[in-house]
Amino acid sequence: MRVPWLAKQKIAEAASGLIDDYEAIAGYPITPPIPVEDMIERSLGLTLAFEDLETILGSKGVLGATYVGAKLICINERLLEQGPEGRLIFTCAHEVGHWILHRRYAEVATRQAGDGDVIVCRTGNARERIEWQADYFAGCLLMPQKAVVVAFRAAFEKDALVLHNMKSTIGPPSLFVDPCVENWARIAAMMCEAGGFTNVSLHAMIIRLQELGLLINRTDAPVGWQESATAC
Repeated sequence: MRVPWLAKQKIAEAASGLIDDYEAIAGYPITPPIPVEDMIERSLGLTLAFEDLETILGSKGVLGATYVGAKLICINERLLEQGPEGRLIFTCAHEVGHWILHRRYAEVATRQAGDGDVIVCRTGNARERIEWQADYFAGCLLMPQKAVVVAFRAAFEKDALVLHNMKSTIGPPSLFVDPCVENWARIAAMMCEAGGFTNVSLHAMIIRLQELGLLINRTDAPVGWQESATAC
């Protein structure tokens, strides 16, 4: 499905708007951890289900699917069995992004081509525009900018961390926090603890820090692209 280009600010505003809507329903300020599953049902009026999507859709690597006409978000049930909560919750938030940002395009595609009005998310499609937009929405929803900035300053007492080295010049990552690529997981873990981001993976947090300019990588090594054995 082809979707138009969207500015990051517009995507962030859409995520912030959903939080505002949920706060109006809940009657109190919403802070991390963001209750995405409850938002799906209470704010959006959708059904959240967990199914063996790979079998149902006959395709490998399916993480989630948004059925527009049925007002249904379906998550691959295998994510319930794969350990840390972060991957599961991020997938839920990703599907919410599809619902808010892309459902109109699914409806148009259905009318024009007669295809089923379902948006299917597969691991191999992450680079597509529609998937990147949903990923960015999920990051903004689970890790609101203001909450991340407050937690960052509490954890590190700095405006940004700059990574000049790939490996620590001080000691093992478990003992010291040295701003370097090697210590990305420790940096992310400190952020999750400081901000109460208990349903966010370390991988998602480190990406969000880079998106917000709070973590600046001056090396040639990618930061956070390998999943850590631990997650917050």
